[in-house]
Amino acid sequence: MLWAVAQLPDDAALALGAFAGRSWARLGLPRTRDARINLRIAFPEWSEARRTRGLVRSFENLGRSLVELAWLGRRSPEQVLARVRFEGLEHLDAARAAAPGGGVIVMTAHFGSWELFAAVLTARGYPLTVVHRVRDDAGLDEVIVARRAESGATYLPRGSAALGVVRALRKGSLLALLLDQNVGADEGIFVPFLGRLACTRSGPAQLAMSTGAPIVPMFLHRDAMDPARHVARFYPALDIERSRDDDASLAANVRQMTRAVEAEIRAAPELWTWAHRRWRTQPPGEPRPRYRREPKTY
Repeated sequence: MLWAVAQLPDDAALALGAFAGRSWARLGLPRTRDARINLRIAFPEWSEARRTRGLVRSFENLGRSLVELAWLGRRSPEQVLARVRFEGLEHLDAARAAAPGGGVIVMTAHFGSWELFAAVLTARGYPLTVVHRVRDDAGLDEVIVARRAESGATYLPRGSAALGVVRALRKGSLLALLLDQNVGADEGIFVPFLGRLACTRSGPAQLAMSTGAPIVPMFLHRDAMDPARHVARFYPALDIERSRDDDASLAANVRQMTRAVEAEIRAAPELWTWAHRRWRTQPPGEPRPRYRREPKTY
C-alpha cells in the first residue's frame, strides 16, 4: 500500500489520504469513539457539532500523515526542505551551543506532519536519533521503522535504548522523543493534561536531569492553505530543574514538558491525533474513560 501511494502525484495522494481519514471518522470506524471521548474531556465547553468537526479534521490529518510515511525515502533532502518553513531555529542552535557535547533532546508529539519530523531535521543537516515504540505486530513494525530510517536518522527501540541515547547525546546528536501518549503507572507520573490527570512518561525528564541535555520543543504544523507545505516551529529550551534524585523536580519538569505539548494542541487541536487512549491509566480510585475494548490489529 505504501509503495502504491508513493507512485501517485503528490496532490492526488494527499487528497486520497484526507478522504480516507475523513471517511473513517464519519463511518465511526475503530478509534473514532475513543477520539470523541478525548475531545469531550479536553473541550467540555464545545458543542457536539464542533467536536465532530475537530474529529473529522484530525483524522484527515492522520490520513495525510500516512501518505507522508509512504513518501519517506522517496524525497531528496532538497525536496523535503523546499516545502518546509522554519520558525525559531535559532533556539535549537543556541541549545546545541550550550549543551554538553552538543546533544539536545527535541520534544514533540503526534501532531501535524510528525511523520516528516526526522526527515526535516536530517535534511537540515542535524544528526538525529529517534526513540520509537515497538509495535506488537513485528512485521508491521519492521516496515514502518525501515521506511522512517530512510531519512538517515538512527532509530532505537524504547525499553532498551538507555545506553544508546546517552551515547547519542554525548556525540552531539539530537534525540527526538514524543511525549503525548499514555503509559503505565510504573513508567510515568500523573500530571495535568488538557484538563485531566494523565500518566506521562518521566524518562525524558530524568534523562535531561542526569545528562544536562537541554529540551527544545518542536512541532511540525501543516499549512492550512496548502497541506503539502509545513512550518517547523521551534521554541526556547525549557528551564529544566537539574536536581538529581529529587521527585519534586522531576514532577515539575514533566509538568513543564506536558504544558508545552498542551499549548500546541490547544492552538491547533485539529492537528493532534485524538484517537490515542491518552487517559487510560488513572490514579487509584479515579474512574477511567470508557474507551472501547478492541482487538489490536496494528
